[in-house]
Amino acid sequence: MPSDRRPESPRPAAPTLTQVAALAGVSPITVSRVVRLPGLVKPHTRERVEAAMQELGYIPNLVAGSLASARTNSVAVIVPTIANSIFADTVQGLSDVLEPLGFAVILAQSNYDPVREDRLLMALLARRPEALMLIGSPATEAGAAMLRRARIPVVEMWDLPAAPIDAVAGFDNHAAGDAVARHLAAAGRRSLAFIGGPDSRAGRRWDGFRAAALELGLPEPRRLFLDRSAMAGTGALPDLAGVDGVFAANDALAIGLLAALRDAGLARSGSASAQDVAVVGLGDLEMGQLTTPRLSTIRVHGTTIGHAAARLVLDPSGPRRVDVGFELILRESG
Repeated sequence: MPSDRRPESPRPAAPTLTQVAALAGVSPITVSRVVRLPGLVKPHTRERVEAAMQELGYIPNLVAGSLASARTNSVAVIVPTIANSIFADTVQGLSDVLEPLGFAVILAQSNYDPVREDRLLMALLARRPEALMLIGSPATEAGAAMLRRARIPVVEMWDLPAAPIDAVAGFDNHAAGDAVARHLAAAGRRSLAFIGGPDSRAGRRWDGFRAAALELGLPEPRRLFLDRSAMAGTGALPDLAGVDGVFAANDALAIGLLAALRDAGLARSGSASAQDVAVVGLGDLEMGQLTTPRLSTIRVHGTTIGHAAARLVLDPSGPRRVDVGFELILRESG
């Protein structure tokens, strides 16, 4: 298991309220009002100040003055969604480690929206958490800049970015896509497709899937951009004509696709070789073991990722990269 220790590098100095005021052309007290009492500031002034805050990456301190130098004993976690249980094990894993030590875990969801994520980052960092953890990497450079200036442990989870802000705990998404393509090819599937959203982790799964398929001499796989829900999976079938092997970026999509295949008479109980279309998901949700046929999937060790992320927070001087790996779990769907 790789455990790289990154060399120390100086972090940029945090911008000040005075710098924001100078850039916006207002007084420092006006900036303070925008932060704490925005309703008392004229809209055009407030917009100018907020634009300056965004440009500089300024994070206000919302901790009471008497507590500004004290520890908050809180850690912030941003996940893409709480509607899908795929990330629940990770949140539970880090909570199991941190909460007995007196930390409060603050959870927020970005809904895969970069603008919303940046707003959440500013709101959470303004409350001075001891650390911040997020699924994947920041969606924007502005968000990454905020985290670099925060001078707290930052853990990017569920991926292994080459140049993390601080620390990472996850698995190789590119390798997961590669493994699925090679399995489908070995099972005799020739016309492959990938279904998933446009987020960076899904993109790396697609890159690995496509590269392996082409290396093995298969035709160019299809890629369908879909919402990440099971209902989106049910609607994918009309766009998969002629496809005999599908990798879904998450189990919810795969389960929805299996439902559509069953309705069309193309999925049934029996061995994987008996399926007209092989389907492999990612996440190993419990529901996938209750479908007919039972879902083949990439098992991600979410709880282990959470435990590793918590340890990275507790020991910021230690190794900053933890690869927990993944498993290809083969059942009847493909």
